[in-house]
Amino acid sequence: MKMKRLIWIGLLVFVLCLITITGIFIEKQEKSRIETTNTTQQNNRTLDLALSGNDSLHQWGFDEGAGKVTRDRAQSKLSAIHYALKSNPEWKNGISGKALLFDGYSNWLEIASEEVNKPAESFSVEAWVAPRAYEWGDNGQPSVIINQHDKEKKQGFIVGMGRHGYITFHLALNGEWHEIWSPEGKILPKDKWSYVVAQFEKEANKISLYLNGELIQEKEVPNNSEFTPAAHLPLLVGKHNQAAAVSDVFQVNMFNGLMDNVSLYSKAFSYEAIKQQYEEVINKWNNKLPIPDTSFDRTVYKGDRYRPNYHFTAPQHWMNEPHAPIYYNGKYHLFYQFNPAGPFWHQIHWGHAVSNDMIHWEDSPIALSPTEGTAARDGVWSGSATYDENGVPVLFYTAGHDEMKPNQMTGMARPADSKDINLKHWNMNPNPVTIQEENIDTPMGKVMFGQFRDPYVWRDGEKWFQLVGSGVEKSGGTALLYSSEDLEQWKYEKPLMIGDKVKYPRTGDVWELPFLVPIKNKETGEQKFVFMISPYFMSPSPDAARFTFYWIGTWDPERLEFIPEHEDPKMFDYGEHFTGAQGFIDGNGRTIVTSILQDRRSESEKYHSGWAHGAGLPLEIYLNHKLDLGIRPIEEVQSLRREELISVENVSMEEANKQLEKIQSDQIEIELELDVSNLKEAGLKLLKDTNSQEETIIFYNTERKTIHIDRSRSSKNPDIEKGIQGGELNVEDHILRIRLFIDKSVVEAYVNNEKSISSRVFPTLDQAKGLEVYGIDGEPFVRLMRVWSLGIPIKGEED
Repeated sequence: MKMKRLIWIGLLVFVLCLITITGIFIEKQEKSRIETTNTTQQNNRTLDLALSGNDSLHQWGFDEGAGKVTRDRAQSKLSAIHYALKSNPEWKNGISGKALLFDGYSNWLEIASEEVNKPAESFSVEAWVAPRAYEWGDNGQPSVIINQHDKEKKQGFIVGMGRHGYITFHLALNGEWHEIWSPEGKILPKDKWSYVVAQFEKEANKISLYLNGELIQEKEVPNNSEFTPAAHLPLLVGKHNQAAAVSDVFQVNMFNGLMDNVSLYSKAFSYEAIKQQYEEVINKWNNKLPIPDTSFDRTVYKGDRYRPNYHFTAPQHWMNEPHAPIYYNGKYHLFYQFNPAGPFWHQIHWGHAVSNDMIHWEDSPIALSPTEGTAARDGVWSGSATYDENGVPVLFYTAGHDEMKPNQMTGMARPADSKDINLKHWNMNPNPVTIQEENIDTPMGKVMFGQFRDPYVWRDGEKWFQLVGSGVEKSGGTALLYSSEDLEQWKYEKPLMIGDKVKYPRTGDVWELPFLVPIKNKETGEQKFVFMISPYFMSPSPDAARFTFYWIGTWDPERLEFIPEHEDPKMFDYGEHFTGAQGFIDGNGRTIVTSILQDRRSESEKYHSGWAHGAGLPLEIYLNHKLDLGIRPIEEVQSLRREELISVENVSMEEANKQLEKIQSDQIEIELELDVSNLKEAGLKLLKDTNSQEETIIFYNTERKTIHIDRSRSSKNPDIEKGIQGGELNVEDHILRIRLFIDKSVVEAYVNNEKSISSRVFPTLDQAKGLEVYGIDGEPFVRLMRVWSLGIPIKGEED
């Protein structure tokens, strides 16, 4: 009886389990049916924007809108999306549904050769694209939309975009290579949707290119031409099969912008069908295509441990020196060297940001790009800003043109609308304004022909003056002085100054980013001038991109002379990361200096993080009571303060450190005054963990009268530079006054308003966020210690 009851119970449990499993199965089937129906409906909505779904070999609509895979509708398979960052690739609104943003260096689709449906006879490629930047075109190769080719073996095909936006279609027929390019003026405009069709028509013996429904180029090919596939290679969307390498890590010839509905078909279409397809899409948008969102999104870096938050950085990718700072109609404008294609040096543009206070910045559209029909067709490098006779800003830049010799000259741009306080758009002059002459003689030798860059322009009285960085053979760097009555016609005058690289080897062979600005003492009204340069070395040097030097003296605009008060160049910043300085006079009459803080991480770390470098805090320089250079962060930096975490006066080192135990932060400001009399060394340890495995030290040596940063244990990452850097500082009253800013990987120290130390550190330990005052051969007395948490001003990067 007991056994029967157990059997019945067992059967009952089995039935209940079966019912449950069946229910789950039915539920999953229904869910799958609904998802399939939704996907089918979505695909149907998208497929009506394609030429023909019946003949498609591959077709990506990019309608997922999230994640790291996209569906190949022709094969009903998922395609992985390559992407460098931990976050998902960027998805935007497209022509139909969603579109995928290709970031220019790490985004592409890759279909293994054995999974590629290869065209056998006629074939077509179709794509909706919205470029946000053009590449330089390394190796003469285009930025790829789609390809499976091997040019050397004369196999396969490629559809892409060449320099300045020209469309191209290459393919192999009967083992011979054929190319067609769009004619002059028929380009893919940036930040706009365009419809591209490229096709091989076997029966008509021709290849052709269509842009927005119109035939723009075609070429006859031999009778009975047969397509020669590159069967051994993968099919790539967004990346070149033989991409040119610009470093061990980075490759180019990649598409930068949005793509939607990329399709490969096993047939060619009539002109009428292509035109009708384009018109149908136009009609669905009421004859006005949507504006694509090709902006750079800062939120992709959210949570990045090392990316500075309150120091200015480019919205994405690579930046170098900020330059051309200027104040206009209540707004500060900052421009900077920018590569929109990735976190590496290449194809330089001018990025642009606008601010009310030089602390809280808003991104503006790219201001200047390498542009066909201008002197800067191959690069827009560093420069400056000034005002014309009407007080309207004018930009001067190093114009790169590889077909001219030398390929560096001065270009000029004016705002498209001077009434726009944000100055979003600029018009570049088609012709250069200053070209280097050959065989310029100086008292120290000939000026190097071809080293001619970084114009700095300012107005003095009724004249404008221009300094251009260069070098004198066998002597050293120089800044060539030009003058103008109208900003358009420039007269070469003389070298402002010539360096001595034998006596002062750290000043380099060429001077880059030269500038001359006044400094004043507010109390006495006395004024002098500062001439500042960044050294460039013609051969590899351990001092490259590490130092900025200056001289203090007087400027005589009548005699065109700068007379330095000291022969020896003075180092501006001791940290070996502060470079690319430039000065200007702001709206309050202050002399302000901007800079870049080199991060010097490995190429691999830049690749995977997606960004490189960042600006230093804007600094005010002035004539101090010693009639020497005074340095301090601009007072607006105080607007970053959110909460005062510590405020103590006249306490022992032990008591100060008890207070500091509660601080665990990598985003703070510290004000510290230490009495360093009667001891050998004193300073502050920061970004330290409890066991001191990682720490960075700012310290003063009283015997040598030097200030230093010690980065020997700043990071356990072996690829991060280490060492101790510093220089002279005479603390006359035995009071060391340090104002310190920590911003993730940035450390900036301003000591006694006389010297600065700017460095990049990259701790690896999560707990390496502590602080500690220390002394050697004695304990410093803490006269003052205040610590603030700092806010995050740059929109989109809030944690």
